[in-house]
Parts: sequence; structure tokens; C-alpha cells
Amino acid sequence: MADDATESLRWTKYVVLQSTIVPSLLCDIYVFIYFIRHWQKEIVKSPQHHVIICMLIISFLQKTTDAPLLLFYLRWGENFQQTYTFCAAWNWLDCTLTGCAIQLAAWFCIERHLFIFHSQLMKKKWCSILFHYIPLFVYCIYLPIFYAVVIFFPRQCTNIWDYSVVFCGGACYNYSDPFLPTFDWLFHYALSLLIILFANLLLFYRVIYQKLRQLRPIDWHRQRRMIIQLLFISTTFIILQSPSIVIGVIEALWSPTFAFDIQYNYFAYLYYFINQLLPFVIIGSLPNMRKEIQQWFQRIKRRLDEQPRIYPGRPIA
Repeated sequence: MADDATESLRWTKYVVLQSTIVPSLLCDIYVFIYFIRHWQKEIVKSPQHHVIICMLIISFLQKTTDAPLLLFYLRWGENFQQTYTFCAAWNWLDCTLTGCAIQLAAWFCIERHLFIFHSQLMKKKWCSILFHYIPLFVYCIYLPIFYAVVIFFPRQCTNIWDYSVVFCGGACYNYSDPFLPTFDWLFHYALSLLIILFANLLLFYRVIYQKLRQLRPIDWHRQRRMIIQLLFISTTFIILQSPSIVIGVIEALWSPTFAFDIQYNYFAYLYYFINQLLPFVIIGSLPNMRKEIQQWFQRIKRRLDEQPRIYPGRPIA
């Protein structure tokens, strides 16, 4: 019965993930095309979109590399390949994409405050380099290097992979090293989640404070889009990433077996839905993109209405 229940759960997760990944990929492609078509306006002249594009690239890579390997396991109950190299590479890929996604989301929240409340300062070249390009570069290269070191070249343990479970059971540093797992969960995940939470609370405080201090509403027409993007994207990460991170921190600090089954069977998969939803959230937070989609639907509707309609003739008495 336990095996039947496990197989049923795997099949359910497979169907849900498989049914959502294709629409999300199509949406990714549309967003990429939109940014390419409006390169000057949305990228060159809008540096606040750079981190969004990086997050979208991470999401796309996860759906085209990591997710298919997971779907294969959920469908067949075994890993795509049963070799040391494959297991190490898959763990590195999954950890890198998951960590980069939430850390970019955290930096996205910090950077939004700079662009919203210090927009004139961010137009200066030295500020743009120091507070925009350098942090973005560091966030994109730090975790790939970190996980490459701890997974491919572990110092205090040896990776022993279990080919019968997802991700081959995980890298050995998660179980043998007394420091790295705690550092990983607290610094890379819990801290990032706290930054996202704090940045949103601070946003509400600063908006209300500025409104009361100036005795007039903020220029929403100029800043509304960036605030909406911040709220949409950060809310997605907070809702779907919080359960896994909270349990992971408890396991790292106090009880390694705390809610292990729930974490392993359910919460660990919520991250994939962040990637599935992210392109839709980006579209919802970009007014120009929404208008373009609405115009497409209106054109399609007009063309359908303009087509001649044939009605059945009435019988002659």
C-alpha cells in the first residue's frame, strides 16, 4: 500500500507540473520576444528591468533543464541517469537555480527602493555601476561557484548517491558537514526571504510617510509600475517559498527530521511553481505588455466579426 501511495503521489505531481510547464514556457517566449522588440525602451533605457530579465532567464533555464529531469523521475520512478557525474551535476543545477532565484528576488526588492525613492541618484553613472551592475553580477556568479565547490569538491565527506530517490538523495555536505547546511539555509534562503518581507513592509511605510510628510499623494503615474512589479513578484516568492525555507531552517538549527515527509513530498516542489508563475506575474506587472496582449485579442475579435457569416436558408412554403 505504501508503494501504491508513493506512486500515486508521484503521478499527481507529474501531471500538475507537466500541465503547467508548457503554458509557462510559451509565456516565457512571449516575454523574451517583447523585450527584444522593445530593446531600447525596456532594457537600454530601463535598467530596473535588468534583474527581472535575469530572473526570467533563471526561470527559463529551470524549466528547460532541471524540471525535465524531475519530471522523468516522477513519471518513471528512477533518475534519468544513474552515474556519479549526473547526480552531482543535477544537484549543482538545482541548488544553483533555486538559490539564484530567491537571491535575485531579494536584490530586486532592495534595488526597487533605490529606483523608486532615489531615482535621480541612480541615473548617475557611478551609482549605477556600484548599486546596480556590480551587485547583479555578484548575485549571478556567487552561488554557482559556491555550490560547485561544496558539491563537486567536498572536503569533509564523500558523495554517495542513492539512484532510487529524487536528486539521488542530495549532496553529502547536507548530512555530514556541521556548518555548511546551516550556513546555506540561513544565509542563502532565510536571509533572502527576510529581505523580501522587510523590503515590502518598508515600501508601505515609506509610501505612507512620504504622503503624510508632503501632504499630497506620491506621483503614482511615474512610480506605479515599479511598485506593482515589486509587490507582484515578491508576493509570489513569499507565499510559495516561505514553507520550505521555514522548515529548512528548523531542520538545520534544531531538528533534522522536523516535518521531513512534508518538506520532502510537498514543500520542496513549491519552488517549481514560482518559475511556472513568474512570466505571468511579469506580464501582469507590465502595463505596456498587457496593453499589447489586449490589442492582439481585439484584432482577433474584429477579424472574426468581419468574416461573412452564412445562415441557413428558410424552407419555401
